Amino acid sequence: MPKVVTHAVVSSSEQAGLTASARAVLRSYYCLCGDFVLVIQGKLDRLPQRKTDGAYIIRSQPSSDGRIPARKFKLNAVPGQRCLIKRKGTQTLETRQLLNCGRCNSTVAYQSTPPPVGDAAFVYVLRGAITELQGRVPPDAFDGAEEYGVYDEDDLANELDDPNVARGLQAGPSGT
Repeated sequence: MPKVVTHAVVSSSEQAGLTASARAVLRSYYCLCGDFVLVIQGKLDRLPQRKTDGAYIIRSQPSSDGRIPARKFKLNAVPGQRCLIKRKGTQTLETRQLLNCGRCNSTVAYQSTPPPVGDAAFVYVLRGAITELQGRVPPDAFDGAEEYGVYDEDDLANELDDPNVARGLQAGPSGT
């Protein structure tokens, strides 16, 4: 029988350099109900934000000249209601396709075109709608809540000490 000689190279992962996929850290995000909603390359809070509502902007299509690539992400959301938004001080209308959590039906994101997700140039993730730690409320969940009538308990207690507010609460909705 002939003798078989093989040559093998032994290497370990410590010796190998990082590949592009190894440098790309994928982050998972969850709805406030705990359901998985988004996986994206990089941290969400490092993305640009819209000036109008503070939503995080995810580029889902490359730029028209091809210089800016699309971001890799997977949004696990179901299409919700389609609506028109009119901004204060302008006459223009913005079309929004709401994207909701599949479990609790909370709105987590929106885009400007009908489904499927990612057909628009950008997908906007609502600030405070998702969290990186499952089961934890994100720190920005209630930013700007004062504009919508959501108050901290201390703020509400101070409001109730105000005689004008207390008189209005005692009078009831009909004012009697």
